[in-house]
Amino acid sequence: MENKYTPQGYASTSAILITLAIGILASIILPIIYIILGRLIPNIWFIAIIAFLLGMGLGFFIDLGVKIGKLRNRKIVTAIAVFCGLFAFYVQWVFFDTLIYSQKGFTFNLSATDIKLLADDFFFLFTHPNILFQEIVNLNEVGSFRIKGTDTVSGLLLWVIWAGEFIFILGGIIFSVLNGQVIKPYSEINDRWMIKRKTLNRIPMVENKEHLLNELNNRNFVVLNDQPSLMNEANYAEVIIFESMGDPTKYISILNVSNPTGKAKDKKMTNVIAFYPLQNANI
Repeated sequence: MENKYTPQGYASTSAILITLAIGILASIILPIIYIILGRLIPNIWFIAIIAFLLGMGLGFFIDLGVKIGKLRNRKIVTAIAVFCGLFAFYVQWVFFDTLIYSQKGFTFNLSATDIKLLADDFFFLFTHPNILFQEIVNLNEVGSFRIKGTDTVSGLLLWVIWAGEFIFILGGIIFSVLNGQVIKPYSEINDRWMIKRKTLNRIPMVENKEHLLNELNNRNFVVLNDQPSLMNEANYAEVIIFESMGDPTKYISILNVSNPTGKAKDKKMTNVIAFYPLQNANI
C-alpha cells in the first residue's frame, strides 16, 4: 500500500471557531454578490457556473480559516463546509426574495431610505424562515424566470433547477475544502504547515508507479534528483517537495507532465503520487 500523509485530526475549539467565523462571514457576503451577478446576467448556464464558483469561493475562505487555525481534521472541516454551504444557500434565498418583493425591484439607484428598507426586509425574512419558505412556494407557482424559447419556468422543473443550484454550490465548497489546506502536510514537530519548495525537480515521466514506489521504499532517493537535461523535453515528471526546517520528514508529490507545444495552454498534468513521506532524505 502506498504511504501517504494523513492529517493528525487536530481540532481545538479555537481552530474550529476561527474557521467557522471566516466561513460564516463569507457565507453572508458571497451569496449577495452571487445574486447580484445572477440578476445582472440572468442566464441559466451563467448562473450554474457562478453557483459552482460560489461554492469554490466559500471553500477558499474556509481554507483560510483552516490555515490560520491549523485545523487538521477532515471530518470537522467537511462538517463546517456543509454547514456554511447550507447557510450560504439560505442567505442567497433571503436576499433574492428581498429583491423580488422590494418596491423598487433590482436597481442600484437606491437612497439611504431604500437601503434601510431592504436591510429591514432582509433581516425580517432571515429571522422568519417559515415566511421565507411560503414565499418560495408562491414564487414557484408563478415562476421567476424563463429560458429562451420557452414559457416562464415553474412547478416541478423549477424545483429541480433550484435543487441543481444547491448541488452546484455544495459540491463546489466540498470539492474545494477536501482538496485544500486540510490535506496538505503539517509539521507536528514545528507546529506549522510545511512549505512547498519553490524549485521543482524534473525527472523522467513515470511509466511504472510501482517500480518508483519500490525504489523509494528502498531509500533510493537518487531517482528524485533534478535532471536538467529534461528542461526542453515535452514529457517529464515534476517532483514537488514539502518541507519544514528541522523536521526530518519531507513529503513529495509527483506529477506527470505532457506539453507537446511548450505553451502553457497545452500543458497537461496527471497526479502520480501525492504527499509521500520521506524520512531523512537528502533531496
